[in-house]
Amino acid sequence: MDAPARAAAKTAADAKAAAAKTAAGAAKAAAKTAAK
Repeated sequence: MDAPARAAAKTAADAKAAAAKTAAGAAKAAAKTAAK
């Protein structure tokens, strides 16, 4: 695999991970708010 393709794949994976983290954080915050 050439470098640009590898970099693009890594960026996509990083973005996916960040989105999952954000979704998990939002769900956690919502649960915290509901528990109050």
